[in-house]
Amino acid sequence: MIVPDQFRTAWLSGMPRSGTTWLSQILASSPDVRLKSCPLFSYEFKNKLDKESSSEQWHQLFRDAYTTNSEFLDQEHLRKKGLIPEFGNKKEQPEQLVIKSNRFHNLVPYILENHEGIRFIYLVRHPCATIYSWLTDPNEFPKSADPKAHWRTGECRKTGPGEFWGFDDWIKVTKQALELSRIHPNRFRIFRYEDLVDNTNEVVTQIFNFLELSMTLSSESFICSSQSRHDEHKHSVFKNPLLINKWKESLDEDIISTCLRELEGTELEQFIL
Repeated sequence: MIVPDQFRTAWLSGMPRSGTTWLSQILASSPDVRLKSCPLFSYEFKNKLDKESSSEQWHQLFRDAYTTNSEFLDQEHLRKKGLIPEFGNKKEQPEQLVIKSNRFHNLVPYILENHEGIRFIYLVRHPCATIYSWLTDPNEFPKSADPKAHWRTGECRKTGPGEFWGFDDWIKVTKQALELSRIHPNRFRIFRYEDLVDNTNEVVTQIFNFLELSMTLSSESFICSSQSRHDEHKHSVFKNPLLINKWKESLDEDIISTCLRELEGTELEQFIL
């Protein structure tokens, strides 16, 4: 088994329905990456750590996540449905561990404090696009809930600690990301989902450079295949990039106008332009 100090750790984060699954698979296409999905939400490590956890406990969690195979951590449930690919060119002992998590944003400052080597990638998607994707996802938005009553607070989806849903949380978490990027400019980087879609190879190259990874043919091939067909399933990484602005025609106009009005003139306006 690999010596723990021989791998680097990165944490890919963003609000739910922000494109992190697609970006995580782009990263996973690298032979040098071992991807794990949200350990603190997994059966093996459920809520194991919190803001009081020590540096050694965080390091141990990452070591354990690196060496643990499970249906959830390895997203086998998505792979079996053909929603994410199977990459066959992986190294036995990749040098980069990537944790993909849309939860536990409240713990991010403590992780940065207790793990000096970790690097964070935060993916921001237009809040209206994020809300639209959530409200129209039958696996994520409860059928019995009223979209107009919950789009803002996300309370109908908050079933445990570390859950962040709705417009208010989008504001809170994005503000935190901006602040952390200022405090830790070499360890915390923000990327816009819209830029990732429009200029995929350029943005992916920036992300790979940030993580000290090299672009390979396997990554270029996956990027091409992921954008060459469209799967309607919400959790699929195979999407037509031309549908990125579908929310503009389908999301409730009152929700759109409220979001745009409240962000105009603030530091978050950059993400709606």
